[in-house]
Amino acid sequence: MNIDTMTSLFNVCLLTGFAVPILSLLIGVFGSVFDVDFDLDTDHDFDGLVPFNLMCTCFALIVFGSLGRLCAPYMTNMLFTVVIIVLLALVSLVAYLSLYKYVIVKLKRNNPLAITSYEIVGSVGKLTLRVTKDSDGVVSVLDSTGAAISYRARVCDFYKFDDSGRIDQGTEVVITGFNKDANIYYVHPLYE
Repeated sequence: MNIDTMTSLFNVCLLTGFAVPILSLLIGVFGSVFDVDFDLDTDHDFDGLVPFNLMCTCFALIVFGSLGRLCAPYMTNMLFTVVIIVLLALVSLVAYLSLYKYVIVKLKRNNPLAITSYEIVGSVGKLTLRVTKDSDGVVSVLDSTGAAISYRARVCDFYKFDDSGRIDQGTEVVITGFNKDANIYYVHPLYE
């Protein structure tokens, strides 16, 4: 094989490695009938006998193609060509397995801790915008990671306002209910 043929082969590997993720991104953006998940795992712990992942394969093709283009001038005879291709294949395999083990598996095992709207009911929050008889306010609640999330708040039906007719900003409140259609939480002061 001559250098031009090998360079063309490496270019095809590079283009394929970049084209497939871009095509997958475009299909995801524009919608598709096809489910483009090509992971093949014999167990459900993501450590199967055949740890195949399309994006890892594309990464390995990019590594193989780019290193191959760098090594193409050294492929002067058949022995050097075979040795270089075997080394490139091994390096690409290591790149594949590293990406799969240290990125893909960890992402698949990720257990998001997001809370649902109904899990917030009963929790204690703090008003960041006061609530009056005539206007909604904003309540801030800590999620499972400790981050503050803000929601629209309205006084629950059974709470009777005092003479001021409002619950002031900074007041700790209990979330007593949720209206899914209006996307609003009902609150009353924690301490009266």
